[in-house]
Amino acid sequence: MQKIEAQRNTLLAVFAALLTTGLLISLKVASQPATPQTTAARPPELSSDELAKQPQTPGATGDQQRHYYFAEAKVESPYRIYVPQNYDGKTKMPVILALHGAGGNQNYFFKATYGMPDIVEKSGFIFVEPLGDGRFGGYGAALLPRVPVDPDPNTIPNPVPAGRPQLTPEEAQRATDLSEKDVMNVLDIVEKEYNVDLSRVFLMGHSMGGNGAWYLGQKYADKWAAIAPMSAGFGYVNYPLDRLKGIPIMVTAGARDVAMHGPQAQAQLARFKAAGLDIRYLEIPDGSHMSNIPSSFSQVIQFFATHHR
Repeated sequence: MQKIEAQRNTLLAVFAALLTTGLLISLKVASQPATPQTTAARPPELSSDELAKQPQTPGATGDQQRHYYFAEAKVESPYRIYVPQNYDGKTKMPVILALHGAGGNQNYFFKATYGMPDIVEKSGFIFVEPLGDGRFGGYGAALLPRVPVDPDPNTIPNPVPAGRPQLTPEEAQRATDLSEKDVMNVLDIVEKEYNVDLSRVFLMGHSMGGNGAWYLGQKYADKWAAIAPMSAGFGYVNYPLDRLKGIPIMVTAGARDVAMHGPQAQAQLARFKAAGLDIRYLEIPDGSHMSNIPSSFSQVIQFFATHHR
């Protein structure tokens, strides 16, 4: 009996020691500054040669990272595409061409909008997002003069992402021309690879991509069933309004956006309507430049779903 009691006391002593040690460790950890949680680092972008080696399956469905040789820039260029699972190659499907904002890449809308593949899957759209020959290419519109935005003390700042290259005017013009070419190349690839309903090809973009949507919208006006510039105001200085007559337009912005919004946006909306354009404006209450994307994305898709050329 004494032996059992001794063993019990020994076990209790060991347990107490472990408990004390664990408590001390917990207190030590708790006393240290908390390590901030971080999201997974973006993987390094592949070189042109590495990208060219990545496998891809033409005509596939689902969420795909794709690439092609961009001859004008002499590089392998990536793009991302989502093709609904029910695509069978027989039924024509509509296409949305989406242009990312400054500092973004071909994953921009996929990251900014939670559940984005499910949204386009249910809506029956092929969704394609080109790189645009870089994170700051500008889609042909980079050097066009912007309409100044009225100051608003309630605006939520949106710092321009780091890494914007310092270019001469000649270099900047070449970069934005290549950006435009990359976008139209990718659209051409998709239209040849998939059975696309050419009467239902749509163009959207956010911020820099929204400016690109305004520019490419009027330049290739015969291609689009509708366009949707997001957080990109209403065109640029001396915008050729007449070129978009007959093309439905949906403009979106946040009420605290760094892009044009509020009374200034309403004034521009009235000007566009007076010029005979089919245009509507959606402003997200309390929305910022970036929150405008997930807040208005589904409504843009619904808008596209009701139109064709």
